[in-house]
Amino acid sequence: MSGGAGADAGAGAGAGAGAGGGAGAGAGGGPGRIVPAETALTAEYWSAARRGVILLQRCGDCGVVLHPPAPVCPGGAGHELEWFEASGLGRLASFTSVAHAAHPAVADRLPYLIALVELDEGPRIICNLAPGQAAEPGPGVRVVFRLGLAVGGLELPVAYLAADPSV
Repeated sequence: MSGGAGADAGAGAGAGAGAGGGAGAGAGGGPGRIVPAETALTAEYWSAARRGVILLQRCGDCGVVLHPPAPVCPGGAGHELEWFEASGLGRLASFTSVAHAAHPAVADRLPYLIALVELDEGPRIICNLAPGQAAEPGPGVRVVFRLGLAVGGLELPVAYLAADPSV
């Protein structure tokens, strides 16, 4: 799960509804990339991402898998959360082509593709879908993740259509 293209969508830790992480834009990893803020809650996620690994949280008590990271399990505040390495595989639930910049930092990257992907482990994430692939994207298509460099050395997941649909 390493290498790959740069990302515009904030699929990393801290992205998504209720995540509480702000987005920042800068020039560290290249222009036109908006990334979530690194916090104490997400530090382990970002540390692993810098090594080319995508981490998820799993509750040791009820087994629920979480992304973005959470301070407590939704199944119970006393439940113990643990980090584990994601498979890097999922299915495309939906995607769209972004033609109008929602933020000045991404204006020079238009158009780009944003995807909603259901990970094999269960959670759904929003990320970039790599452009210019041989196959046509569509709901249910298998994807594999690679990490793409963003601002400040952070790595964000980028979905690529799986060459082998049985993956």
